[in-house]
Amino acid sequence: MTRKSCLLASASLFLMPAIAAAQDAPTSEAAAPADAGGEILVTGSRVISNGNNSPTPVTVVSTEQLAATTPSNVPDALNKLPVFSNSRGAQSLGNAGANNVGNFLNLRGFGVIRTLILFDGRRVPATNADGTVDTNTLPQMLLQRVDVVTGGASAVYGSDAVTGVVNFVLDKKFEGLKANLQIGISDRGDAFSWRAGAAYGTDLFEGRGHFLASYEHFDSDGIADKRSRANGSKFYSQTGAGTAANPFHLSQDTRAAYASWGGLIQSGPLAGYTFDTPTSYRPFVHGTATGTAGIESGGDGVTITPSALTAALKTDQAFGRFDYELSDSVSFFAQGSFARSENSNAFAPFTIFSKAISASNPYLPQSARDTMAAAGTTSFTFSRFIDEADPSITRAVARNYNASTGFTGKLGDFDWEASYTFGRTRQSVYNINNVNNAKLAASLDSVVSNGQIVCRVTVTNPGLYPGCVPMNPFGAGSISAEAADYVRDDTHFTLTNTTHDFNAFISGSLFDTWAGPVKVALSGEYRKLKLTNESTAQPLDRVDCTGLIYNCVPVSATSNGTALYAGNVTADMSARQNIAEAALELNVPLLRDSAVARSLDLNGAVRYAHYSVSGNATTWKVGLDWHLTDDLSFRGTRSRDIRAPTLYDLFSPRQESLTGFTDTHTNTAGIATIISSGNPNLKPEVANTLTIGGVYRPSWLPGFSLAVDYFRIKIDNAISAVGGNSAETLAQCEASGGTSPLCDLYVRPFPFSNTSPANYPTYILSRSLNVAQTQTEGVDTEMNYQTGLGDGTLNLRGMMTYQPKLETVQFAGSTPINAAGAAGQQGVVGQAKWRATAIVSYATDSFSIDFQERWRSSLKQSGNPLLVYSGAKVPAVAYTDLNFTFYPGKDKNKQFFISVQNLFDKDPPVFISPAFASNPGFFYPAVNGDDVVGRYITIGVRGRF
Repeated sequence: MTRKSCLLASASLFLMPAIAAAQDAPTSEAAAPADAGGEILVTGSRVISNGNNSPTPVTVVSTEQLAATTPSNVPDALNKLPVFSNSRGAQSLGNAGANNVGNFLNLRGFGVIRTLILFDGRRVPATNADGTVDTNTLPQMLLQRVDVVTGGASAVYGSDAVTGVVNFVLDKKFEGLKANLQIGISDRGDAFSWRAGAAYGTDLFEGRGHFLASYEHFDSDGIADKRSRANGSKFYSQTGAGTAANPFHLSQDTRAAYASWGGLIQSGPLAGYTFDTPTSYRPFVHGTATGTAGIESGGDGVTITPSALTAALKTDQAFGRFDYELSDSVSFFAQGSFARSENSNAFAPFTIFSKAISASNPYLPQSARDTMAAAGTTSFTFSRFIDEADPSITRAVARNYNASTGFTGKLGDFDWEASYTFGRTRQSVYNINNVNNAKLAASLDSVVSNGQIVCRVTVTNPGLYPGCVPMNPFGAGSISAEAADYVRDDTHFTLTNTTHDFNAFISGSLFDTWAGPVKVALSGEYRKLKLTNESTAQPLDRVDCTGLIYNCVPVSATSNGTALYAGNVTADMSARQNIAEAALELNVPLLRDSAVARSLDLNGAVRYAHYSVSGNATTWKVGLDWHLTDDLSFRGTRSRDIRAPTLYDLFSPRQESLTGFTDTHTNTAGIATIISSGNPNLKPEVANTLTIGGVYRPSWLPGFSLAVDYFRIKIDNAISAVGGNSAETLAQCEASGGTSPLCDLYVRPFPFSNTSPANYPTYILSRSLNVAQTQTEGVDTEMNYQTGLGDGTLNLRGMMTYQPKLETVQFAGSTPINAAGAAGQQGVVGQAKWRATAIVSYATDSFSIDFQERWRSSLKQSGNPLLVYSGAKVPAVAYTDLNFTFYPGKDKNKQFFISVQNLFDKDPPVFISPAFASNPGFFYPAVNGDDVVGRYITIGVRGRF
C-alpha cells in the first residue's frame, strides 16, 4: 500500500466517530473583528481594551475563517489578504547561500524584515539568519485568531514594527481534545501533501491551573521541475537592452549560447564546435538573436534545468503551556515550543564553465587533436551543462526552540506582567553536489599512462589527489557517475540565532477625568542576541595549484587565486548585541457625550532603545480616536518607527554565490561570482508613518461595517544592498567612464579601458548601506456584513488595498523606481496597485460553504522609467477558492471538508524580469504571489471531543 493510500484509509477511519452521536463540548466562537463591536485585547496598544476604540487600524481574522478558505495553514491563508504582498513562501527558491523557503509575511510589500511577528503578544525570536520569522514554525492548532496591525507600532513593540504587526493569538483557555487530518494533491497528480495534528487542553487543581499541548506535522512533496507547468516548459526570457533601439521583449524557447549539453569549444581552431557524442562533433547551431548577448531563441544552447517550481517541505510543531493562579491576583505561566522545518529543491545543473582543456586530452577525438596540433594550439576553453549527473540541490533544516515563563497579576486597578523568553534556532543549509574546483581541475586534465587514461596528477604528483577519477567531458552521456561524484562535495553551514528576552510592563487607570479614565502603560525590555555561523567551506579557501597545469590561478599580489568551491559557501562568524528599551503609553479621554463627539480619545506612546552596536533610537506615536456618533468614527496616527539592523545585516559572513550576469562593459553573458558580507557601520532605519481613516456601522443596517484607512510610510536612510549585479548600477558605472565609486563593485582582471570579453568580472561585490530612500502610500478598505438567510447565516467580507506608490531610490543619484503597479524589475520586486479579497460564507446546522475570490490589477512591465519595453501589460488575474464543510449529525464539533484552491485552474500570466535573461529556464515566468501550482484539492476531517 502506498503512502497516499494509507493516508486516505486513515482519513476514512478518522471520520467514523464523527458520524456517531454528537458530543457535548461546544465549539469556540470566533473573535469578532475589531470593527464589529467585539471586546478584545487590542494588538498595537497596552492601554486600549476595545478594538473599536483603537486609533491604529487592526484587522482581526479568526482561525476558523482562515482554515475554511485555505486549509493548508494559517500563514498561507493570511497571504491571500490584500494587505500582504511579496511574502516569501514555498516558491521562493534560491541557492544554498541562505534558507529562502518558509513562510515570511510581508505587509504591503515593504519588506519582510519590517513586519513584526508576535505570538500571543510577545516578540517571536528570529528563526532565520536575516532576523525574520518563518511563521510555519508557530504552533497553529491552538490559535484563536490573528490580529494584523496595519500601521507603525515601534513605540509599543520596538524595532521591526514599521509596516505593522502580525499577532498570532493563543486560545489559552481551550478545553477538550481536537484533531485534524487532511491530504491534498494538484489535479496534475503532483505536489502531494498531508497534515495531521492534535491539541488538548484541561483545567487542573480545581480550576486554578490550566494545561495546553499540541502537535502538528505537515509534509509536502513540492513540484520538482518547472517544466511540469505550461509556462515553465516554454523557456521564456525578457531579452533586449531596455532602450528605444533595443527594447526589452518577451522571447520564447531561449537558450544560453555560452554552453551546450554536449560541450562547446570556445577557443582555438575548433571554436564554435559542439559535441553530440564523445566521438562526434560539429559546428554549434545558433538560434535566433534576441537582443541580449549570448541568449538565443532555439539552437544548441542550454537552459538552467532541472530546477524546482516549489520546494519539498516538512514541518513538525510541538507546543505546551501551563498556567496557575498562585492567588486571586497573581498567576504563573510557562510555555515552550519546538519546531523542525526541512525543505529541499533542485537548484541548477552540474556545469563545466569556461575551463581550459589540454589539446592532447586523450578523451578528445583524434581528428580534433590533429587539428589543434596543426594550429599549434596547446589548450582550448570549454563549457558544458551536464544532464546525466544529479543537479546541485539546496537543502535546509531548521530547528527552533522557544520557551517563555513569567508572572501576571493585578495591583489595584493595574495589570502587570514580567516574563522571560528564550529562543534558539539552529539552521543548517546544505549545498549538495557543490563543485570542488581543485578536484575538477585535476579530473579534467587527463593523460595516458601504462595504456590507461588517468589524471595527470596521478603520474606527476602521486598522492596529491588520491582517488582522482579522470573525466571525459565530451558529448552527452560521457561523464561517469564516479567522475561526477569525485569532483563534487556536499558543503554546509549552520547558523545559530540565540535570544534572551526579559520583558515587563504595568498598565492601568491613573485617574478619572470628566471624559473617563486616563490609562497608562510603562514597559521595559532587555534583549541579548547572539548569531554564530559554522561552515564546512570558507569563501576564502583557495585551490593549492601544486601539480595543476590548467584551471588554477595561484594567490598573488595581483590575484585572489581560484576559489576552492564553485560558490554558495559562507564564512565562520560570531556576533552579539544587547538591546535595552523603555516605553511609556498613555490614553487620555478628551470628550464624552458632547455636542461634537460621542467620544474623543488621545493615544500616545514613546520608546527609547539603546543598541550596543548600532546606537540609540527613539520612537513615538500620537493617535486620535473620534466617535462622532454611534454610527460613525474617525481615527488617525502619526508615528516615528524604526527598523534596527539585525546581527546579520551588521556581521553577516562573507558569502560567495554564482549567478548569470550580462556584462554590458564587455558585451558578454556568463556566470559571475557575487561576494557579499555585512556592514557593522549600519544605523537604524527611521520611518515616518501617517494613517487616517474612519469606520461606519450604520444602525439602520445591523451587522454591517465599513472601514477605510489611508497610510503613508517614508524611510530616508533605508538599509539597501547595493550590488553590482544590478543593471542600473552597471549603467551608472559605465556612464561615469569608470570613475564612479560604483565601479569598485566590479573586480576585473584588466583596467576599465579594456572592453574585451577577457575583462569579464572576476567578482561582483554587494554591500548593505544606509543609502536608500523608500516610501509607500495607499488606502485599505474592509467591509463586513452578517445576516440571517433561510435556515442559515450569511457572512460577507471584502478587503481591498489601493497602493499607488511603493517607490525606492536605491542610492543617491539612482533612478526612482515605483514598484507599485509594476510586475518587477532589476533589484526591486513589484506588486499590483489594486489588490482585493472577497469572502462569501453561508452556514447552516448541517453544512457550510465558503467562496474566496482574490484579484490583482494589471501590471506594467517595470517601475523603472528609463527602461523601454515592447510588450503589453501583464494582465489582471483572479483566483477562486471553494470550501465545503459537512457537519455529520448537525454536530459542528465533527467536520468533513473538501477544499479546491484555484477552482478554475487559472494559469498565471507570463512575466519574467530581464535581470534573469542570462539564466533561461531557471526562473518561473510569473509575478510573485500569482498561483503557479494550478487547481489543488484538499480533503480532510476535523473533530473536537
